[in-house]
Amino acid sequence: RAVRARILQVSSKVKSSPTWYSASSFSSSVPTVKLFIGGKFVESKSDKWIDIHNPATNEVIGRVPQATKAEMDAAIASCKRAFPAWADTSVLSRQQVLLRYQQLIKENLKEIAKLITLEQGKTLADAEGDVFRG
Repeated sequence: RAVRARILQVSSKVKSSPTWYSASSFSSSVPTVKLFIGGKFVESKSDKWIDIHNPATNEVIGRVPQATKAEMDAAIASCKRAFPAWADTSVLSRQQVLLRYQQLIKENLKEIAKLITLEQGKTLADAEGDVFRG
């Protein structure tokens, strides 16, 4: 009964929609996610952020920006600029890129699985299976 009561107590605090915060309300102890645009990680100019919660504790473990329209437009433009070169890349060269990507995932499987466990509440074995299958 005590466990059920605690679960109900924690679940009542979790809202079904994301919580928005202004950038000025952040604690420096919670990391924020950067955007990846044009091959670089960039700080978002957004004033709206979504909390990432550890489902086991409901602790805020990070914040993700709601990208601005300008940031989305920049990301789309970057993709459009990159596509012609990728389309002209030989199948063999593309294969080498994807195989390197696969190797990096394998080399970092444990770390990726830990992040999945932290963010989604899965067991470590289940998260490792997800990474392997992916």
